[in-house]
Amino acid sequence: MFNDSSFDFMAIIYGIISIDTILRLANNWGSFWDDKVTAKDRFILERVAVFILIPLGVFFHEVGHALATLQVGGEVREFQWRVVWGYVIAVGNFLPVESWWIAFSGNLVSIALGFLAILAVPLVKKTVLKHLFYTFSQAQLVYSLVVYPIFSFTTSRGDWLTIYDFSIKPYAQITLGIHLLIVFALWLNSKNQWLLNFLNIPSLAKAESYIEEKIITQTKRLIIREFQVLDIEALAKILAKPEVMQFSLDGVFSTKQTAVKIQSFLDSYQKFGYGKWAVIHRQSGRLIGYCGIVVEKIEGKLENELGYRLDSDFWGQGLATEAAKACLNYGFDKLNLDCVLGLVEPENKASAKVLEKIGMEFVKESNSVWDGKVFRIYKAISGVDK
Repeated sequence: MFNDSSFDFMAIIYGIISIDTILRLANNWGSFWDDKVTAKDRFILERVAVFILIPLGVFFHEVGHALATLQVGGEVREFQWRVVWGYVIAVGNFLPVESWWIAFSGNLVSIALGFLAILAVPLVKKTVLKHLFYTFSQAQLVYSLVVYPIFSFTTSRGDWLTIYDFSIKPYAQITLGIHLLIVFALWLNSKNQWLLNFLNIPSLAKAESYIEEKIITQTKRLIIREFQVLDIEALAKILAKPEVMQFSLDGVFSTKQTAVKIQSFLDSYQKFGYGKWAVIHRQSGRLIGYCGIVVEKIEGKLENELGYRLDSDFWGQGLATEAAKACLNYGFDKLNLDCVLGLVEPENKASAKVLEKIGMEFVKESNSVWDGKVFRIYKAISGVDK
């Protein structure tokens, strides 16, 4: 059924898609390489993983065969790499275990590339590279440990026929045990996404995350965008921390309360065109809290109030000031607001310092804001240079 001509035909089709992928990547390089990973970026990076990196993996697979052949004293009579398939013709007087090693070596390289891609994820800073390496790792391991073995046994050609020659003891038996263990781990990961969560790669765990995100503004370290319903779980983990909610009138939030809060943000976008926005940490891609401007009734009058709340894991880095300044500037420059207030409890000196750093001036203390509780009121006025 399968011969070299049919493989070459598949390689031509694969090669055409690879070239198309390179052209798409080149045409979208600017948006692809920024810190926002959109649905289009994911589409391109998945194609890069499958149609560019996988062929490179095939090349190094054949290099592994060639090096093993030379290692055991053989001769590489022919080396072929044809995009998505290839072969090495090894000539020599090989012992059975040496033939097994030559067959296994290329696949060992392929598997190692998959694991190296996983190890590379926490080492890179760009979110798009984290996505790319993780996607490639999963594709490479499935290709090497599932697709190729099935192909070998269904077509009666390929390395795995030699690798699982059980007369070559104990190598074939040991390989089978490790092989099944890794495939089982891949299956578990596909169901539970434990590796994805451990590596902390944003927006890959759920297919729904392919929804386009509306970015409000960006800073050197932060992306500030509109909330989505998908953000409930991530925000709930933050609002469940006592230290984060120390100055909240409602205390720590449950997941249900967080869902209600995010819905209020979404309603504010619809009604006023702005509200509290999600704060995303560029380097990690994590949602680390919220910051934005909402319409609140303060001392009997509707006012624009700047508010923020960040995950305690990210305190002490100046991120609250960075987010608050960006949102205040957006309010004045894009929303054309005339005045923005900031409210803070007298005991919350860290929050007061943030308001002062972004140029807001203390106006007065008041106990007629919420439930008779005393708040310090700060104000920033559009066009006033602080």
